[in-house]
Amino acid sequence: MRVSRATTAGKGGVPRALLVAGATTKLDATAEAIAIARGLAKREQVVLVDLTRGPASISGALGLPRTPGLTDLVAGRAGFEDVVRIDDDSALQVISAGNPKLLGANDGENARFARLFEALTHTYDSVVLHADREAVRRLTPALKFELPLMVAVLPAGAGDGGVKTDLAEFSALGCPVLVYEQSKKPRSRFFERVAAV
Repeated sequence: MRVSRATTAGKGGVPRALLVAGATTKLDATAEAIAIARGLAKREQVVLVDLTRGPASISGALGLPRTPGLTDLVAGRAGFEDVVRIDDDSALQVISAGNPKLLGANDGENARFARLFEALTHTYDSVVLHADREAVRRLTPALKFELPLMVAVLPAGAGDGGVKTDLAEFSALGCPVLVYEQSKKPRSRFFERVAAV
């Protein structure tokens, strides 16, 4: 299945926003988030926002600076003009994760992020969020019922019963979850096996 399948799962058009995250704590969904965002950016104005605070970051994969980024923007230490960058290989706009130590987990952070997320969805045709499991847990209160779609990336072999995954945590977001299993072989197309849950 190609990127177009993920977009049509969002009511027939490009989803206003979607979240891409690994279905396990050890799974890095960075490549999938970039592929989806680049695919959408061929037709629409799209921003890819990195919510992670760990080592698996969009900035590293794209060769962009990590700071200033999202955490700097949410904390008020940087403006949009400081954090929005352009992908070298597409028209995709990117907001890196930012300084991972700048913000702590608190209600104020969620409220500030919710306002920022709303501003992004009014500015762009689509907002693609890249997260790890910790970021999903931390930001679920701000994202609950705000996302039209979530893509949960499973490791290769998960469909064969080789990997245990728990997608129940994602149901707290209150949106459909599209499950994508990474390919065991080099990808000739973006999606190999997909199921909506």
